[in-house]
Amino acid sequence: MQSGIHMNILSNVAALVIGIASILTFYTALLHVTRKKVNNTYKFRIIRDVMVGIQSLQLCFVAMNLQFEYPFLLYPLLTLLFISGSLNYIRYFMFFYPGGKIPLRLILQMTPAAIILVAETWFYFIDTGANKAVVISIFTDPTGNPITLVFVAGVIVLLVQYVLLLRLESGFINIATMREPVRVSIVLTLFYMADIILITTGFILANSAVMDTGILLIGLTGLTYLLFENRYPHFYQLVAREEKQQKYRKSLIQGLSTDKIIQRLRELMEEDKIYRQFELKLDEVASMLFITPHQLSEFINDHIGMNFSSYVNNYRVEEAKALLISNPDQSALSIGLEVGFGSKPSFNTIFKQKTGMTPLEYRKKGSIL
Repeated sequence: MQSGIHMNILSNVAALVIGIASILTFYTALLHVTRKKVNNTYKFRIIRDVMVGIQSLQLCFVAMNLQFEYPFLLYPLLTLLFISGSLNYIRYFMFFYPGGKIPLRLILQMTPAAIILVAETWFYFIDTGANKAVVISIFTDPTGNPITLVFVAGVIVLLVQYVLLLRLESGFINIATMREPVRVSIVLTLFYMADIILITTGFILANSAVMDTGILLIGLTGLTYLLFENRYPHFYQLVAREEKQQKYRKSLIQGLSTDKIIQRLRELMEEDKIYRQFELKLDEVASMLFITPHQLSEFINDHIGMNFSSYVNNYRVEEAKALLISNPDQSALSIGLEVGFGSKPSFNTIFKQKTGMTPLEYRKKGSIL
């Protein structure tokens, strides 16, 4: 009797915690949707957050044993399990190559999930005659049901992909600027893996106490991850930036290459937008390119045909032009500061040199057109 009460308390607490994690994850997705500018990276994060929210909600239903009465609440649990790891890979790819075409190999990784989605749709919404009995059988005698093998296969695929992500992130643990967030991310990933193993073990053994403990812990881990994302909102961009930097550094070992330097310089300006840094210095950019300031100065003069200051200001002015038209309610001064100018006079002077108009004149002309 006492044991039953404890199990009921554990189930209720697990459902509450994972339910809160689910709601907050959906809320995070909503915050991304309401951004003024939603690029492809944020679109992907919205999709991923919604899917994680659904997974968390389904674990909440399991903790409450609602799947026995309403089997459709588990739709599409297996599909999301198989697709989660692939989405993590695609997330990193989109940070590494913004706007790049997703490789076919990453798309093909989602083929099993597509097949399982068709099967789950049929099971839950078309051939509904025996699905309640099947779900009861799966949860009460999992070892005697072939669907358990599919579930375990999905868990194994997910864990393997987590291991690969750990391997990727661990390569940045010795970098001073990234050491703290990388360590936290690695610990959270290890907790996720342990929680998933605990839930799977409880499911296979038909032990609700073990499974509810795993659900409770994965809910707590999910809440911690949301705090992590808030604390380090640009963590994955930093990982991607450092990955590119390491590849560029390795390529330079073979000797200086004009094409490599141009490509990396454009990445720093167009993707990382380092020109937004106030008082960006020549030696700072040179250190990012692993060349001397003198080499960078000569390179920009010889191959781009201008000095460093003019090169940086070109990018600032181009972004300012776009913002002046797209954000009519934003003041010209705040736009100037956002793109890297240190004061209103410098913004007005350089903008007029590049365009022949002041920022306000440019905005007025753009609004007429």
